[in-house]
Amino acid sequence: MPDDTCKQKNASMTPPGSIGYMLDPRSLVVLHLVDRTGSMSAAARELGWTHPAISQHIKRLERAAGCDLVERHGRGVQLTDAGTTLARHAAQIAASLTAAQECLPDLASGHVPRLRVAAFPTACATLVVDAVTSLEDLRVDVRQAEPPEALAALNDGVVDVAVTFHDEPPQGKGVTVLGRDPLLAALPAEHPLATKETIALDDLRAATIIAGCPLCQARFVNHCQSFRPTLHHQVTDDYVLMQAMVAAGQGIAVLPGLALAAHRRVDIVTRELNPPLHREIAVWLPSDRATPPEARRLLDALSVVDAIMRQ
Repeated sequence: MPDDTCKQKNASMTPPGSIGYMLDPRSLVVLHLVDRTGSMSAAARELGWTHPAISQHIKRLERAAGCDLVERHGRGVQLTDAGTTLARHAAQIAASLTAAQECLPDLASGHVPRLRVAAFPTACATLVVDAVTSLEDLRVDVRQAEPPEALAALNDGVVDVAVTFHDEPPQGKGVTVLGRDPLLAALPAEHPLATKETIALDDLRAATIIAGCPLCQARFVNHCQSFRPTLHHQVTDDYVLMQAMVAAGQGIAVLPGLALAAHRRVDIVTRELNPPLHREIAVWLPSDRATPPEARRLLDALSVVDAIMRQ
């Protein structure tokens, strides 16, 4: 049953699928931006265009589709079912155009990017940099991104590989779980708890906890089911700063093992937590399009580096 918003707009136009017919990619980019921003005015501001120009591109797409793609919703607009379907394709086209534009400087200098990777910061500084170094014949462009942003970039076609972390092993097409990254307590060497081989969560009741970014703080609070920990007022995901705060006696930090592998102060000590806490490290390849062979090479290299780090 066709979408009830679909009404024939122009029977005299060249029908889609005919020889010589092609959608205007600019109109598709406009639809993508309208979908992402929620209004034609916001899309116009982002492109530096006028509102009538945006409206004209939407109408052009609607004539091509033969149905309504957007409808008024409050002060903005929302896509119809047909518009949402077309916007999925538009998002991939917009990502491809962005990627093509980003590689222009490399083309001018004679270097062609081979692989695009998004990974969380501590993975970039450890797993990814070591894996990329082992692939000397492969050019890899790496960008830092937290897991939600990395997966969004992968789904939009902006990157070819995403490296993420999760509380539980993720499942799905295109994902490979590398292993667990332990969360450790970091404290000054002279701290009374430093004499213990492991630190129970209950031992941290009276401590000020430096837990990192808001997401990391929330995850740690959830682990402390028998009490509510006292969190340091400083909210940061800078693991170098967190270790400096520990050395200065401002509290006990909860740090992932990869952060300590990337940088570790000599004037602090780390202890395992009891019960053990960890995060699952995963590598995602595209599930809705062809996977570049270079992406599988990087996955293999990441697996080797991860295994070496755990020895």
